[in-house]
Amino acid sequence: MAAIGVFCGSSRLLEPHWLDLAYQVGTTLASRGHLLVSGGGSVGMMGTLAEGARAAGGHTIGVIPRSLLDLEVGDQDADELLVTDGMAARKVLMIEKSDAFLTLPGGLGTLDELFEVWTTAALGIHRKPVVVLDHGGFYA
Repeated sequence: MAAIGVFCGSSRLLEPHWLDLAYQVGTTLASRGHLLVSGGGSVGMMGTLAEGARAAGGHTIGVIPRSLLDLEVGDQDADELLVTDGMAARKVLMIEKSDAFLTLPGGLGTLDELFEVWTTAALGIHRKPVVVLDHGGFYA
């Protein structure tokens, strides 16, 4: 079983097909025996991804900065909810906890996380796979 760090959008203003994608990815990862490491949010694709993983019997670890937890967007249903001092610490902890990374559609925060793991892989800081799911040509 691998721990898969997934980066994706957390906006509340998403079209339903993006939420459907997140749910399907969550259920697929869990049904294949993988553990989900997410950004610890309960909204948007991030929350739906974790719901899907848990619905398929998966274990979820959320990593969230205290500032977002204080806004009451934390995934309180996570099997483990780890709270960090900030966004930078969140990325470091997600990298430590994950064996591979999957990036789904998202905004600037998602791209920031993708580039962090991609850059640290290119520098040889880790040798973990980094995958981008360009669903529907979102990133094209």
